[in-house]
Amino acid sequence: MSLNTKINYFFILLFSAQIYAQQTSIKNISTDDGLPTNIIYDLTQDEIGYLWMATHAGLVKFDGNDFSQINKLKTNSIFIKNKIIYAGLENGLFIKNKSKEQIFESKKVLKIFSNHINIFVGTTEGIYLLKENSLQPIKINSILDFSIINDLIFYENSFYIASNNGLWKLDDLLKPKNIYKVLEENIISLEKFEDRMIAASLQNGLYIIDGKSVVQKITTLENITAVKKLKNEIWVTSKSDGIEVFVLPSFSFKQKINKYNSLNTNSIANVFKDNLNTTWIATNKGLSKIITTNQFTSFEKKPTIHFEHLAVNHQYKDSLLFNKKIKFLNSDNNIAITFKSVNLLKPKKIQYRYQLVNGFSPWSKNNTVQFPNLTSGRYQFQVQSKIEDKKSNMKSLSFTVEAPFYQKAWFIFTCIISLLLIGYLSLDYYLRKIHKNHQEKLNKLKVKNRVLSLEQKALQLQMNPHFIFNVLNGIKALGNSGKTEELNTTISKFSVLLRGILNNSRKEEITLQEEIKLLKNYIELEQRMSSKSFTYDIETNLNNIDADEILIPTMLLQPFIENCIQHAFQKNTLGKIIIKFEVKHHFLNFLILDNGIGIRESKKRKENSNHISVALKVFKERIENITTKNSFSIDEIIEDSVIKGTKIWFKIPLKTDY
Repeated sequence: MSLNTKINYFFILLFSAQIYAQQTSIKNISTDDGLPTNIIYDLTQDEIGYLWMATHAGLVKFDGNDFSQINKLKTNSIFIKNKIIYAGLENGLFIKNKSKEQIFESKKVLKIFSNHINIFVGTTEGIYLLKENSLQPIKINSILDFSIINDLIFYENSFYIASNNGLWKLDDLLKPKNIYKVLEENIISLEKFEDRMIAASLQNGLYIIDGKSVVQKITTLENITAVKKLKNEIWVTSKSDGIEVFVLPSFSFKQKINKYNSLNTNSIANVFKDNLNTTWIATNKGLSKIITTNQFTSFEKKPTIHFEHLAVNHQYKDSLLFNKKIKFLNSDNNIAITFKSVNLLKPKKIQYRYQLVNGFSPWSKNNTVQFPNLTSGRYQFQVQSKIEDKKSNMKSLSFTVEAPFYQKAWFIFTCIISLLLIGYLSLDYYLRKIHKNHQEKLNKLKVKNRVLSLEQKALQLQMNPHFIFNVLNGIKALGNSGKTEELNTTISKFSVLLRGILNNSRKEEITLQEEIKLLKNYIELEQRMSSKSFTYDIETNLNNIDADEILIPTMLLQPFIENCIQHAFQKNTLGKIIIKFEVKHHFLNFLILDNGIGIRESKKRKENSNHISVALKVFKERIENITTKNSFSIDEIIEDSVIKGTKIWFKIPLKTDY
């Protein structure tokens, strides 16, 4: 380049710088102004208006006046989606979701990208996918899986990956079918413009790409760090040569911005234009702010206000800010609310006013208000901000402080109802107890009276008067005939029978052995005195229990045996009685079988018919008092439609004397 050419170029730069200086105002912000560090790598803005910075000293938030350091981990890149902050670290990904913070480990993160569904992370060793609670590496090919991923973008239904091993075009990141290498260069940054892609090479300028083809190459700075589209301009930043600006759509050169005309350094990491058209420049010597001369005069946008923090009893409860209905306990009545409007252009001109119960407060710069010892009730907190004469819309927060439980209607009502209920239940319990005691005494008397009545009836029915007369007449006949030995035997058996019946009538229970002995005496006397011939057999199956140890109520079987002898047997046939005792399932079963005329025919006989029916009725009631119903049955034995006799069965609970 000739000397004249260099001189002309110098004057062009000087003239551009003068024009640029007339149109813009540049302010440099450094650690002297509150920045935690002067080394800044990336910039972005959230929906509220905060400027977020990825810096050498961590993640930083800026409201135009004050800096807030979120963490102290070196941060390389930053991305915001759905109010969630994603920050790329030296060894992983930092995520801030409201008050919740997480870190997921990976290689150094240079780029964070979202395709509306997934979050992808470009690192110094391939691409990772944020899935559930971890970062998982994506397998693409042997080159990209180990490449430095500088940038990642989705454009025209394709993914473009800028890496140190070239520019790649893929149809899909998770399951790619078509992978195409567009450039061999070390591509640092990507940007979209209309239907084309702008790829910034580290050393060889800009490439304008249409699909897979390079349609234009633009010579620009060396050591490029980023290419950004700011409205109708392309800004190229360099690590060593400042900034170069091109006008769209022609890509014609507009100006240079560097330490020779406005900045304090030529090492630029990134640029960003906020919602007020202010351009922010991330450098290695702090943060630079470029404001055009007409920004102050043309600013017409009214501020917006949001709730930042809600503290209850000096503890943050920010999650409650997202509830439509907020309820506090009576003890949670010390409430502090922090609200904020962010304006990076005029941060010191923001003022606030609020009201809760007694009208609006005066305008002030205080953005936190505390309400100690609020009484119970419903509240609507309203707040508004303004910048000069521009006022924000009103922001409201409704909440309720509950009354103490002892003042609540439900508690008072519950106490009254409880007292009435306790009184009623106490009276009811007392009356029920009296009634129960009376009823128990009455039932005991009824049972005792019933048992005594049944036992008296059983005793009365135990021996038929005809039987006694027959025995006495038989004894008389034996005496008249001179059969002394037989007479003595009969008298002895009869006396034993009478003594046993009289003795047992005073007892509630006797042993099974005693019952069997009395039955034998009675049956053998009937055999001697009755005009009907019959035999008998007594069988026991007691499961190895001694008959002397089994207890049964007194006077159970004799009425049935008498009925068999007197009314079931025919005079011209040999009768047979079988008596069985069996222990089964904790019950003592009784079975009486005869080969007589059957129970129905027996009832038709007139003689002593009343005695028989009364005996059966008394016996059935005794059994039902001893055990449950359906424990007694009388059936006829029928074979080939012919009545062969009667079967009587009943059971009582097994009881022993040990």
